[in-house]
Amino acid sequence: MRSLYPALCVFLFVLSGMGMSGCGGTEEHIPLETPKGWAGNTTFWWQMAADTSGVFRDLETLQEMGVSESHLLTMNIDGASPAERALAQQKFNQYVKESLIELIRNEPEVVDSLFDRFVAPRIQVDDLGGDVQPLIRENQRRAYQILSRHFRYPRTLTRLGTDIPVPVPDSLREQNISGVVFIQIALNKEGVPIALTKLQGVHPVLDRIAMRAMTEMRWQPAFVLRGGGSKPIPSWTRMKVRFGQPGKPEQSDSES
Repeated sequence: MRSLYPALCVFLFVLSGMGMSGCGGTEEHIPLETPKGWAGNTTFWWQMAADTSGVFRDLETLQEMGVSESHLLTMNIDGASPAERALAQQKFNQYVKESLIELIRNEPEVVDSLFDRFVAPRIQVDDLGGDVQPLIRENQRRAYQILSRHFRYPRTLTRLGTDIPVPVPDSLREQNISGVVFIQIALNKEGVPIALTKLQGVHPVLDRIAMRAMTEMRWQPAFVLRGGGSKPIPSWTRMKVRFGQPGKPEQSDSES
């Protein structure tokens, strides 16, 4: 199922020279060490002055996030008792929740709580027999609309290759190394990265270049809407930096 979650936090970068202004085209002018105030290794980077307790979370599945999952593909409630129908409704609600996983990753406890409070009571399906996928997609759209009144995911304020240069060493461009560096970013309530987790890499040097660029990115923070006001909160987001072969056009890329 293709998610309706907007892919605003994902960008693509090619080795054809975009975003390399100021690097001088020489490897010695491209910093690869962790920026000042940061520490880390090949997989994890963190701001030394920030409180990073709990920020290196596994957000791959709902179960790993502490949100329960459902594993049924169809539901047959013909002749079911009221209790069995209630259980089927509960499982269907869980299906809808699973379809929102990209949104839930931004702040699992907050979004899960908002779903249970505002979305689940409004999911009423009379016929849960057979293939439930069309009903899931319909309620997925409705759930996003409802949740958008209570929660806003973090949105990028800077752009890779434009605001944030992503310089590439000449030697790697000449080798036509390509692939995706996939990074999970923990943001504080100001939308500033405080921790990075590399989920997928391409090459040790390109991985460090991508992670260093993430430390310079800025986001409008996630926030919860309450009582006519908004409260910014810490959150997570994910970004892909795609390194492609010279001559290939820039494309859009998505996590889903």
